[in-house]
Amino acid sequence: MNNEPLKILIVDDSDLTRTTLLDLFSKYICTVYTSIDGLDGIQKALNHKPDLILLDILMPNLDGIKSLQVIKIINEIKSIPIIVISGNSSRSNLFACLESGADKVLIKPIDESKLISTIEELTGRKLEKVKSSEGEEVKTDYTELKKIYLKAFPKKEEQITQAISLKDKDTLATIFHELKGVSASMGFPEISEISKEIELAVKSPNVDWQFIRYQADEIISIIERNSFSLNLE
Repeated sequence: MNNEPLKILIVDDSDLTRTTLLDLFSKYICTVYTSIDGLDGIQKALNHKPDLILLDILMPNLDGIKSLQVIKIINEIKSIPIIVISGNSSRSNLFACLESGADKVLIKPIDESKLISTIEELTGRKLEKVKSSEGEEVKTDYTELKKIYLKAFPKKEEQITQAISLKDKDTLATIFHELKGVSASMGFPEISEISKEIELAVKSPNVDWQFIRYQADEIISIIERNSFSLNLE
């Protein structure tokens, strides 16, 4: 029986997604490695030989589909189970991931119980929770998650403002795709819903820029209210 902590590699270019997953796994007895793009992720898989890989689809250098295809032809790592974490629930996306070698596809926002049960199913091992000094299981502190999210948001706000001023639809679609997927997991389901609306709007043939600005301002207002209530201003 393998008594070593489960080794998990997270390959995702989103700071918010990596932070969310790192916080989630901090409650469990495991070793977590992270990577921000496909090429580096493959190298870290070779270096660390993780028991499982969590893989995003939209990434720089080498996207998730190509990363899957490469991993599955490298003998040293091709047997490692891979879970794709995606914000795209379309049948074509699910089929492309599974055809390229993914063992499972989970849709954002990330559901902790579903993720943990899937990891245990694919690895055949139990993920034990960390115990506090009093012997109790460590639980999620959503206040701390919100603080992490809020402190990371100013950089996203700059990117949003610049993309709107340039009418850069591709960048906006990427930003709000990320926010849609991670916000609910960080305690902001309303931002996830607004981000979904904006992502759909920027993909429309006739983009309503006034609507996008209004919705983006609504997200910023939510951020400001929560920053004030948590004394982060």
